[in-house]
Amino acid sequence: MRRARPFAGRTGSAVHAAAAAALAFFLAAGAAAARPIDKVRQSGVLVVSVYRDFAPWVVEEDGKAKGIDVEIGELLAAELGVKAEIMVRMAGEDVDGDLRANVWRGDIVERKVADVMMHVPVDPELARRNDNVVICCRYAQERMAIAFDPAVITTRSFAVFRSRKVAVELDSTADIWLSAAFNGILGANIERGRTFGVAAERFRAGAVPALVATRAQVDWAVRGLDRPVAVEEWPMPGVVRSSWPIGLAVKVGSHDLGHALDAAIEKAAADGRLAAIHAKWGTTRLAPTE
Repeated sequence: MRRARPFAGRTGSAVHAAAAAALAFFLAAGAAAARPIDKVRQSGVLVVSVYRDFAPWVVEEDGKAKGIDVEIGELLAAELGVKAEIMVRMAGEDVDGDLRANVWRGDIVERKVADVMMHVPVDPELARRNDNVVICCRYAQERMAIAFDPAVITTRSFAVFRSRKVAVELDSTADIWLSAAFNGILGANIERGRTFGVAAERFRAGAVPALVATRAQVDWAVRGLDRPVAVEEWPMPGVVRSSWPIGLAVKVGSHDLGHALDAAIEKAAADGRLAAIHAKWGTTRLAPTE
C-alpha cells in the first residue's frame, strides 16, 4: 500500500500512460543483479528508493529530496559506513509494480534499481506475490486519521460529510473509502488533491473543515496552525486496513544487506533517532505492530 494505500500505488496515471511500453520492456529485460552488503560497501553508496510527492515522508524543496523516509535512508547508509543516493520515483498503480520497478527489475526510463526501497507495507500476501524481493525491517506504523475544525465538525462520524467538505489525496485509501462509504453519497463533498500536499494546503487555508489521511500526514498538515484543530482516529467500517506496518524491501540475493538494515533500524529505534526524525517533521513515530 504505497502512500496511504497499503495494497495499491499512490496513483495510476503513470502506469496507464506507459502500460504498453512497460510490458515490452519487462518482457525483454532480465532482473537486475542483487547487491549484497559487501558490494554496497565496496561502492561506498547505498541506493535508496523513496516515493515522490509523499509529505512528510518525502518532501522536495529547492530540487532536493527531504523528509522522514529520506532521513531514515541516510541514517541507514551511515550505519553501513557509506553515503546514501536517494532515488525519487513516482508511485505506480500498485506496490507490486513499484517493487518491480524500484527493486528487482528497473523502470522503463532509467532502467535503474535501488538497493533498498522505503515505505513498503509489511504484509504476508504482498510478500508471497513478490518472491523477487525480501520485505523486512519494520520501522513505523501507519494509521488512518482525521484532522478537523471542531467548531464546524461537531459529530464524530464520517456521515457528517454528507453536508460538509473533506479534503483527501486523490486515489488514497481515504479517497477510495470515502467515495464508497454510505453508498457513495459523500462524493460531492470530497475535495481531491493531486498530491497530499495540495489536499493539506486546502485544509490549512481553511477552505475545507476536514482532512483525512494517515496519522503522520495529518500531524504534519496541522503543524504550526494558529486555530483550534482536532486530530482523531475514527472507525472506518469496511476499509481493508486502517493500520499497517511499513518496512523496507531488498532484492532476493541481498539477504545480508536486509539483516544489516534490520539491525540498524533496531538500533536507531532504541536510541531515539527514529523518533527524533519524526519529531523534526512534526509527527510522532508509531512503533510498528503485527
